[in-house]
Amino acid sequence: MDARPTQFRVLAFAAALAAMPVFAGCMAEAPPEELAGEPEGVESPEPTDTVDEAVAGSTVAQAAASSCSTSSVKALSLQIIAEARCLNPDAYVPITKTSNVTFGSAVFAYLEKPAADRLVAALKDNPGKSMTINSALRTVAQQYMLYNWYQNGRCSISLAAKPGNSNHETGLALDVSQYSTWKTILTNKGFKWLGSSDAVHFDYAGSGAVSYKGLDVKAFQRLWNRNNPGDTISVDGVWGPQTEARMKKSPAGGFAKGATCGSAIMYDDQNGEIEGVDEAFSRDPNDPEFFVPLPIDAVEAQGELEHEACTDHAH
Repeated sequence: MDARPTQFRVLAFAAALAAMPVFAGCMAEAPPEELAGEPEGVESPEPTDTVDEAVAGSTVAQAAASSCSTSSVKALSLQIIAEARCLNPDAYVPITKTSNVTFGSAVFAYLEKPAADRLVAALKDNPGKSMTINSALRTVAQQYMLYNWYQNGRCSISLAAKPGNSNHETGLALDVSQYSTWKTILTNKGFKWLGSSDAVHFDYAGSGAVSYKGLDVKAFQRLWNRNNPGDTISVDGVWGPQTEARMKKSPAGGFAKGATCGSAIMYDDQNGEIEGVDEAFSRDPNDPEFFVPLPIDAVEAQGELEHEACTDHAH
């Protein structure tokens, strides 16, 4: 993104976001050392075949049954990422595109801020080495797909974490094809290599690491409630039967109403035209002009936040 000739403007309400106490009360922030003990660390590699668009009118359940690519829920996933960034802009930060990194076609190129910063530093310190990232941030919609395939013996997925429990959903994990080349380099930058059981997988456990576990689930719950006011569910970031039932019947192509802070985003392209959140979030991360806006209009979200409750019950 540093080489991008374009400029963008974001209408920012960062101070308001930082001051919202509801984030701290609802967020499960496990220290990095707790992540290593979670059984969901080892997972099958994510399928890399590409399905650019969901089948028209299909639900997530239908997409899971008819495809073997998490790209079939790309549009819904982009909405989940945007909504999550409305809640916490540091949780999912776009990875700066350097000349020696390539992202897989189905990859959402985000990590939490300290992990993204350290990864980019590693890439810039080693310009002669190439890196291919086949998985980074994964949304709860994508994780539902993988878990469904694992449960049904489909798509060569032999192991997958239950939705809401994969390290890829926290913004701390990435899968690197050339893991042997980068293992020592990334370890020195605060990343932990998972080992031979999942050789391509690294988790950031260095300075500033926080597990944003449940943030993507909470973002989905908010999106569901916004679009289904007559069938609302608890917004607590916990994956349970009620959230699973709504995920199954959610539109793979995305909801009619997306992120609450989308109207606060403006982008100046090369022609000086203003583009919105939908186009901005759909850009190819390998495009040298790739950028993802920072949606932080806390004012629009405040009304919903005031009505959210943090509960411990499964839903």
